Amino acid sequence: MRMFVSASRIAAAGLLLALGGACKPSGTASPEAKGAAVDGKEHAFFDGEGKPVELAGFIAGLADVDLVGFGEFHNHAVGSEVELAVLTGMAAQARPVALAMEFFEADQQAALDEYLAGASDESDFRRRTRRDAKYDDSHRPLIEFAKARGIPVIAANAPRALVTAYRKSGQPYQAWLATRTEAERAVLPASSIPPDDEFKARFLATMGPERGRAFYPSMCLWNDAMAEAAAEFRATHPQHRVLLVVGGYHVARHLGVVTQYLARRPGEVVKVLLMSLAEGPMAFAGADRGEGDLILKVRG
Repeated sequence: MRMFVSASRIAAAGLLLALGGACKPSGTASPEAKGAAVDGKEHAFFDGEGKPVELAGFIAGLADVDLVGFGEFHNHAVGSEVELAVLTGMAAQARPVALAMEFFEADQQAALDEYLAGASDESDFRRRTRRDAKYDDSHRPLIEFAKARGIPVIAANAPRALVTAYRKSGQPYQAWLATRTEAERAVLPASSIPPDDEFKARFLATMGPERGRAFYPSMCLWNDAMAEAAAEFRATHPQHRVLLVVGGYHVARHLGVVTQYLARRPGEVVKVLLMSLAEGPMAFAGADRGEGDLILKVRG
């Protein structure tokens, strides 16, 4: 084979859409802390305990990290700028970096690789990977930077149609996996065991117990797919670090994808940069404590 703002309001909308479309509820910048602006938008950086810090210091500390989870708010202008700053900073360090993306599915890897290698043009690439207009201002700068610098990009997610099929099947994952074609198994994780942990408790609290239990296995499949994609890349490219750009719910408090990644790569070093909404002053909130190694506070 190769989403907490109150984040619950954003997460509930994005999660339902992500988990199979069941409903639709939802240049290089070097930003600094303490209310600096990206595209004129206020933001601030804090460490996981609430101390104001600067992005440059966080990036400097990534030289020996194996996996960096950037937990974003999708299509947020500040987040997109900071993502590019992190990738740019990591690419300038001695140890190589690969970019992993929640927003590309594993069956799009060939189209992605061909574009990065210059074997196809951008219009063909966008058609084959179903990029929409939001891509221009969100993830396109990351892909174009990777293309220019020869940085590998991992299409980290399981195909949406297969995740939906799994959810609707009601079967345990291994039994369902055995019913799939060889080509389908090749773009799905080898295993997916929904953990009974804090991530599950958060998910059920966000989604509600009845709906949450119905959707939880497919959410875990999503996490396992991304974890396995990053872990397999690290196994074959041990010198590379991986920067995973993903919805914040998947990596908050080192849960979700991080838990599943470390189950596959125990002992590795993981850091999480998590976006968090400031609904009043641009300040650290109690709910932010421990949610990430770096907290990026932004306006909605």
